Amino acid sequence: MAVIYWGTHIFNSNKGFHGDKAACPDCGRVYAPSYVKSSYWFHIEFIPLIPYKSTYRKFCPVCGYGVEMKGKEGKAEVKNIPEVTDQAFEPYVNHILANKPKGILKTDNSYEFHVKDLNSGEDICVAANITKEDVKRIKKGRAYKKLPINNV
Repeated sequence: MAVIYWGTHIFNSNKGFHGDKAACPDCGRVYAPSYVKSSYWFHIEFIPLIPYKSTYRKFCPVCGYGVEMKGKEGKAEVKNIPEVTDQAFEPYVNHILANKPKGILKTDNSYEFHVKDLNSGEDICVAANITKEDVKRIKKGRAYKKLPINNV
C-alpha cells in the first residue's frame, strides 16, 4: 500500500521597503513600511506543483504591525511605489538563559527579539519573554533568511 502526502505550503519573500515614511499607529516610529509576499502552493510528496493564491503583507519593520492585502492589490502597490533604499535594519535574537542548568525551566521563554536601525544606531527590543517557537514564527512571518541568536 502506497501513501501519498499532499497539502499546501507557504513561501514568503521579502519585497523590501516601499512608500513614504510614516508613523506606525502601534509603536509610533517613523519608517517606510516593509512588504512580504506569501505564495500558497499545492504540493504532492512535498513537491510544490500548483500556485493557488498569493497575498502581500504591509507592516512596520520594527514592531510588525500591519495589514494583509490581496495579491493583485499588493503587487500593484509594490510596483507603483518606489523602493526606499536609505533604510537598513539588522534583526537578531538574544537568548538570556542559554547556559541554564537542565530542568530549571521546562518552557524556555528567555528569548528577546531586537531590531537594530543601522542608520541611527538605535537598538529596539521588540519582544521579550518569548519562546523559540515564537522566534521561528517571527522569522517566517517577516521572511528573514537568517535571524542570528546571541547567547547572553
